[in-house]
Amino acid sequence: MKKFSLLLVIVLVLSLFAGCSSEPPSSPTAENEPEAVVEPNNKEPEVKPENQEEEVEPVNVTIAGLKGPTSIGMIKMIDEVSLNNDKYRVEYIAESAPDSLTGKIIKGQIQISSVPINLASVLYNRMEGLIQLMAVNTVGNLYIVGTEDISSVEELEGKTLGMSAKGSTPDYAMNYILKQKGLEGKTELDYVLDHPTLAQSVISEDSKVALLPQPFVTQVMMKNENVKMLIDLNQAWTSVTEEGSELITGCIIVNKEFAMNNKEFVSKFLQEYEKSVNWVLENPKDASLLVEKHEIMPSAPLVERAIPYSGITFRKATEVKENLKGFYEILFDSNPASIGGSMPDDEFYYTE
Repeated sequence: MKKFSLLLVIVLVLSLFAGCSSEPPSSPTAENEPEAVVEPNNKEPEVKPENQEEEVEPVNVTIAGLKGPTSIGMIKMIDEVSLNNDKYRVEYIAESAPDSLTGKIIKGQIQISSVPINLASVLYNRMEGLIQLMAVNTVGNLYIVGTEDISSVEELEGKTLGMSAKGSTPDYAMNYILKQKGLEGKTELDYVLDHPTLAQSVISEDSKVALLPQPFVTQVMMKNENVKMLIDLNQAWTSVTEEGSELITGCIIVNKEFAMNNKEFVSKFLQEYEKSVNWVLENPKDASLLVEKHEIMPSAPLVERAIPYSGITFRKATEVKENLKGFYEILFDSNPASIGGSMPDDEFYYTE
């Protein structure tokens, strides 16, 4: 009986200890937890698949022109910011004078630009071939206007002819024509600073006869009904040069390195430029409104009337290469400095 009681006591004691130490199943300790729960913050960067392309910054492209006929031709492109996309960030600008463009072109800040035809050759020589001529965009937009009753260059003998932009293509062309007509030194050339100044002089009749480009020709005729269009200088040019020669005044140039690295863009630009020119010639009223909107010229009615006489065109350099060579030869023979001191070689003409 004593043995049974002792055994019972032992059983009870053991039961008591088991009750005190019994706990619900514990959750896994930190050491046993899955690694995903305690994932470290400094994860390794995700490795991109080899065939996944890196994001590329868009190429900045500045396309420039002058306020006047040379920018009117691409006004549709300017309005639509044509060719601006994820790959190319395109900006269109228009400067008031060629000098404003020259520095930026030389520094490589402008990739494509419309410039006077002689300036293209000057830049080519000065930059040692770093620009190329892509297309001609203005032909035969020069006229002699005034209140005098004359109809031929020969009748300029003994008269004073108002001139602007000394050292420009119109200046060299007029001097060449006078020389060929035997009027060198027999017609006084009265130079003023720029086209707008000369236009005002014609409107006020201070200048009785003057050489002006469009659309200034239309401007002076609208402001003063006594002013007439007297001589088409392109016809005068043709009469003293070889058959087929035209008085080219404007063109489009491109940075050579940019063209080499962006052939598809340049090709597309030329296509869009030609479309814009055709649209302008077919829709002068709509085009004139855009020209005023973008401050290329201040008056839409003026531009609308001037477009048919502004010589706006599009001809790739490869199509008019021989004519251009002949034109540059005339300027060179007249004054080598007019085209930068030397004739441009074949690399000057852009080929797609």
